[in-house]
Amino acid sequence: MADFVKLATIHDLPDGGMRAVEHHGRRIALFRVGDTVYATDDICSHDYAELSDGFFDSDDCVVECPLHGSRFDVRTGRALTLPAFKPIDVFEVQRQGDDVLVRVG
Repeated sequence: MADFVKLATIHDLPDGGMRAVEHHGRRIALFRVGDTVYATDDICSHDYAELSDGFFDSDDCVVECPLHGSRFDVRTGRALTLPAFKPIDVFEVQRQGDDVLVRVG
């Protein structure tokens, strides 16, 4: 099982915002809703597009792909609208003080 790695601090993420980070060549999108941070693959499951370039609705915890408009629940990775039908990977997140730790496996 993978260990948790620090990918950001809470101050790197504006409330209601998102940001992409890279870990060992993999793009991870971080989404902040209040004190909670979610982490997913940053690449759409339908076609190559960086989700962090899309729109994040923090009220519904949904990110919209900038390429074709597919929407994903960042809590579960579930694809909510076509053309995507496959989910995106989600990663477990922990906070240690201001540090955002993600289990990337």
